[in-house]
Amino acid sequence: MGFLTKQSAVLLPCDPGLLYEVLTDYDSYAEWMPFVARSKLLARERDLALAEFELLHPAKDVFVVECIHTKNKMVLWRAIRGRIPLSEAQWDIEPAEGGQVRVRLTFQTNLNWGLLRPAYSRFLKTAPCLNALRMQISAFLPELAPEEGEKILEIAETSEGTICWMLGKKYILTPAP
Repeated sequence: MGFLTKQSAVLLPCDPGLLYEVLTDYDSYAEWMPFVARSKLLARERDLALAEFELLHPAKDVFVVECIHTKNKMVLWRAIRGRIPLSEAQWDIEPAEGGQVRVRLTFQTNLNWGLLRPAYSRFLKTAPCLNALRMQISAFLPELAPEEGEKILEIAETSEGTICWMLGKKYILTPAP
C-alpha cells in the first residue's frame, strides 16, 4: 500500500490564535469545510481530541479522526475509523511577514482507497479547503471577505442607537417591551 501527499498554503492577515481556534472547533467544520455534512467533537483532553465527520458524498460516509494540537502552531488529524482514503491531515500555522500567517495544509492519502473510490478525490483537494478556511476566518475579520457579491446586512452601534442596514434600507432597532 502506498501513500500520496498533497499540499497547499495560503497567507492570511490574522492572528495565529484565531486560526487555531477555528481549526480546533470541530463542531463547526460542517459550516465551512467542503463536502462535510456534519461534524462533531467526541472527546477532548488538553491537546488531544476525537472528532467525527460525515461526508456529503459519496454515500454519507462517516469517519473518526484523532486530533493532536500544538497551540497556535499545528493541528494534526489521523483517521482511526471509517471508509475514507485520508490517513492524515496536517494544518501548520506559521508567522509570516507583515503580520500575516501562513497556513499550510498537507493531506496524506492512501493510494489504494483513492483508486477504489474516485468520488473521494473532491474531498482530498487542499486548495478548496484553504479557501473555505479563508472564508470562515472572514466571518471574524470582514476585511478578508471577497469584494465580489453584494453586502445585504450591516449592523452598527451609533449615537442614534443600533442601526441595521438591510438591502439598502435603514432600520433603527429599539428594545422590545
